[in-house]
Amino acid sequence: MISQLKVDKKELLLNAAMNLFSERGFHATPTSVISKEAGVSAGILFHYFKTKNDLIIELYVSLKKEYSGFILKDIDKIKSPINKLRLIWSNSWRWGLENPVKFKFLQQADNSTYSKSIKNHPEIIAKYVMFGEFIKEYIDQGVIKDVDHEFLMNSMSSLIISMINHISNHPDLINDTVFIEKGWEMFNNCLKP
Repeated sequence: MISQLKVDKKELLLNAAMNLFSERGFHATPTSVISKEAGVSAGILFHYFKTKNDLIIELYVSLKKEYSGFILKDIDKIKSPINKLRLIWSNSWRWGLENPVKFKFLQQADNSTYSKSIKNHPEIIAKYVMFGEFIKEYIDQGVIKDVDHEFLMNSMSSLIISMINHISNHPDLINDTVFIEKGWEMFNNCLKP
C-alpha cells in the first residue's frame, strides 16, 4: 500500500508537470506550481526529483519510451522493410494525435535549453542508437537514401510532425485515405534512394 502511494504521488507530479509545461512552458512553471497542481508538498516533489531539470529529464525519458514502444508495436509481424517503415510512420503520427499534451511536451523539450542534457541521457542515447541501426540496415538494403543518419532522422521526424500538425488543424483528414496515402508518398519519396 505504501509503495502504491509513492508511485501515485510520483505519477501525480509527472502528470501535473507535463500538463503545466505544455500549457505554460518550462520557465514559466516553477516547482511550487507543479507541487500545488499535483496536490503534494514541495518536499515530496524534491524527494522524487532533486531538481526541476531532473523532473523534466525523467518525464521526457518516460514519454520517449512510451512513444518508441507504440511506434514499434507489431513491427515483428511485418516482413517487408517498406511496410515496416510505413508502420513506424503511421504509428508515429497516430501517437502524436492520440496524445497531444505528451506530443507537445516532447516537442517543447526537443527545442529547449534542456535538449542537450535530455539527449545525453543513456536511455535516450540507446533509442537513437537503435534507430540508427535500423536506418543503417535499410540503407544497406537499398530501402532508403544513404545520407547522414541524424539528418535522415530529423527529416523523418519533420514529416511526421507535419502530419500531426496538419491533421490536428483539419481533423476530418484522419479518415481521408487519399490524404493519408499522399502523406505516406511524401514521406516515402523523401527517403527513397
